[in-house]
Amino acid sequence: MYKKIRNSFTLILGIVAIALFQSVNADWTVDTEIPDDHEGGVSLGELQDIMISLKSNPMSNPETACLAVTFANSLSGFANVTLFVTLDGVTLADASVTRSRRFKCDTPNGQISLKENLETFIDGNHNNMVVCPLCWISRYGDEELPDYGVLPGSADGTPREAIGKMVLDADKILDF
Repeated sequence: MYKKIRNSFTLILGIVAIALFQSVNADWTVDTEIPDDHEGGVSLGELQDIMISLKSNPMSNPETACLAVTFANSLSGFANVTLFVTLDGVTLADASVTRSRRFKCDTPNGQISLKENLETFIDGNHNNMVVCPLCWISRYGDEELPDYGVLPGSADGTPREAIGKMVLDADKILDF
């Protein structure tokens, strides 16, 4: 009995060791044969849909908000990026919050304000910022619309189902 347990244990350890030491290969090479009308990502093919979700309040955690927006800006050239603000992160859609001079973002291009960072993303991506309607209404009421982004189910015609489609169609979701 002891020998069977010892052999089984040895087999399990061998399988775990082999699994742990398998090489992981990522495609870090940029394809050079990308057609002019196609701005592919790292690998040739369809652009990925990436959703970046921000749930932290920029007032209490400005670094997280800056990082989420900076990631969104950085990835925009390689993918279809949507910034989805939820919970306390919906305050990012409020201009009175983002225009505060105390919010400075360290970006690859130097330090800029959170407002400039956000407006750079929105202007370059045709307003790809979606505001959680439940979160927005619970904080601001249903009369006020966000200054930045779209509010599904509001008067602008964006259907409420847009959030479900956005989440289900995302290839990757980054959560901040």
